[in-house]
Amino acid sequence: MRNVLYPVVLATMISLGASAQAEGIKLAQGDPAPAPAPAPAAAPVKAIGIAAWSQVVGNSITGKEGNNTLTEYYAPDGAAKSMTGNEISSGTWVLVGETVCFKYTDEKDMECYKVEVTGNMLTYTDAKGSGSRYEILKGNPKGL
Repeated sequence: MRNVLYPVVLATMISLGASAQAEGIKLAQGDPAPAPAPAPAAAPVKAIGIAAWSQVVGNSITGKEGNNTLTEYYAPDGAAKSMTGNEISSGTWVLVGETVCFKYTDEKDMECYKVEVTGNMLTYTDAKGSGSRYEILKGNPKGL
């Protein structure tokens, strides 16, 4: 009988010992460390000149001009279309360094502005230092 009981007792002790060791490991490991907090969103990058204008070409801008909403579309071929209220004008654009110049058919002089883009916002700054800010819209949503 002793020969039969001994292996059963030994197997039980090994089993309990292995179980206790597993519990010990679990307790020694403790709870997992909390996940690190997500990194804060990166601030939008400011681009000027050609880097800024490349984000505008093929897209439109929109914003307020006085009491009216202005929307302009800048085609990759240098064409520009402007809509203020219900009035639509056609013209051209050309980039010279950090400055973009526009010539609309209904205006006698060319107008030039320094270009800056941060996120989805475009800022035009004229020669006097006065700036206007517009939202960049993907594509040509007004069909200009």
